Amino acid sequence: MEKVRHVVKFEVKIDTVVVLDEESDLPQKSPVSRTLLMLLIVALLGGGGISAQPEKTEKVPKEVLDQAVAATRLMGQQVLKGDYRVALDRMYPRWKNRAAKRLEGGQTELARRLEDIPAKMASQGISMLKYEVGEPTGAHEVVLLRGKDRSGNDVNMYLEWLVFVPTRAEYRIIDPQTRLARRIETTGFQVAVNRKGTADWYFIDGRNCSIADLRSFFPGLPEDLGLLGIPKVGGGELGRGR
Repeated sequence: MEKVRHVVKFEVKIDTVVVLDEESDLPQKSPVSRTLLMLLIVALLGGGGISAQPEKTEKVPKEVLDQAVAATRLMGQQVLKGDYRVALDRMYPRWKNRAAKRLEGGQTELARRLEDIPAKMASQGISMLKYEVGEPTGAHEVVLLRGKDRSGNDVNMYLEWLVFVPTRAEYRIIDPQTRLARRIETTGFQVAVNRKGTADWYFIDGRNCSIADLRSFFPGLPEDLGLLGIPKVGGGELGRGR
């Protein structure tokens, strides 16, 4: 089915603009430096995370929230089938560029590492059983554009939506010593970002980024963690046996 794109036309003509929420040069860890296996280890240890009051979404239309959930679920379904290429295709472009800059080989190496994930999981006896998506816990307008129209009036427009979508993944791991299966769950979130007026959603994996990472792209996010609405991150072992 062909995608339908909704284009928003702004009536005001802007002569001078400044985009405030742009990438900074703050030092960051590579977004691809933490492997899936490390995440599972964190889950086994009962890793905590940042918690916040849910549903900080009042200022964002429900239609936008529903689109974010649907897009996150669709990506998760593809990953569940072993298509990790979607993680690269749907990665937030500025986040992807930062990841590639920190790798020798750039975008090509980033793509190779993602494509290698299914084989590495299989070699370690790891398989994904479930990928579930919850209701958004926080949503914001981001990337502020400021300027003046031809009459000299101030113009302020937010260009993107940002939605925190909770996720839950369940894995089956074969213990190399006992050869028994262990079931692990990890809870995290996707930072779903949409350019207003388009149908496309892009993502930043919440387990692979920090608040500092997010603020370097979106400095207009609330300082108060409670107002941010970031979902809980953690996980643990669900059980053993075949």
